[in-house]
Amino acid sequence: MMPLRHNLSINEQERSILRTLMYFDIFHYPLNESEILRFSPALIDANWQESLAGLCDLKLVFHIEEFYCLHQNAMLIDRRKAGNLMAQKKLKTARRFSNWMSLLPFVRSIMLSGSISKGYMDPYSDIDYFIITATGRLWIVRTTMAIIRRIFLVNSHKYFCTNYFVDETHTEITEKNIFTAVETLTLLPMFGERLICQFRFSNQWCLHFLPNGLAHHEPVKDHNNLLKRMGERMLPSGWWDGLDIWLMKKSMAYWKSRYHHILDDHDFSIAFQTTRHVSRSHPEFYQKKVLLRYEEKLNAFEINKGVSLQI
Repeated sequence: MMPLRHNLSINEQERSILRTLMYFDIFHYPLNESEILRFSPALIDANWQESLAGLCDLKLVFHIEEFYCLHQNAMLIDRRKAGNLMAQKKLKTARRFSNWMSLLPFVRSIMLSGSISKGYMDPYSDIDYFIITATGRLWIVRTTMAIIRRIFLVNSHKYFCTNYFVDETHTEITEKNIFTAVETLTLLPMFGERLICQFRFSNQWCLHFLPNGLAHHEPVKDHNNLLKRMGERMLPSGWWDGLDIWLMKKSMAYWKSRYHHILDDHDFSIAFQTTRHVSRSHPEFYQKKVLLRYEEKLNAFEINKGVSLQI
């Protein structure tokens, strides 16, 4: 039996609101008005709240307390509130870890990523970090952090998950889509203000996907620790270069032996991006899963309601 087509008539703002809520519905995460505005894929005019109210009248969107979602389910609101509260508590831990990581040689900037950067955590969430390193020292930093995690945290990623590194000369994210735009714009600064400003400037492409997505952040510190400088100058530059290249090759060989059989060459090259300037290790390739699910939700709406959400 073919799905019933309602042939709705909705405007561009309503399409944008629906697309925003559909994206975050993948994570079962209702949004408030300011979040709908920030993550809208189209520019919003002064009357956008009328469009939101119209979608509620059509029962396409449901308003529960201060939140909006695609389902009339109060449990989603309770889940979000509990996750927001847990993220606030875990943020103290994340700041402590960020402070000591900032003292390691060749670490130039630290930001929180993943769910905690969006103000949400559940009992299964890790604290994820996005690290900017000195040029040519990325793999030294990465390996140092991996050794510390293995020795002092029994290799647990719960409070110390470092799976994305770039160096200070390659701060532009090369994968450009709605997923990477959301992840990039929500990174939460912890340390290294100068490079965070550079990073944001390098990734202005995000505004193509989320034109209202920029958010103010409180400046973070840039310290110039004497012991850190001494550690960086302990060995000649050429020796550090050789060690960094060797560690990169060893890491790539390990990832290929462990994960290449579950990902094709194209997906592996994205999930395990490995160069002197960028390191990304995402065995689950979450980006692809989210983008596929998002496309499925958009297509299902078009089939069931008889209207496209293209903008």
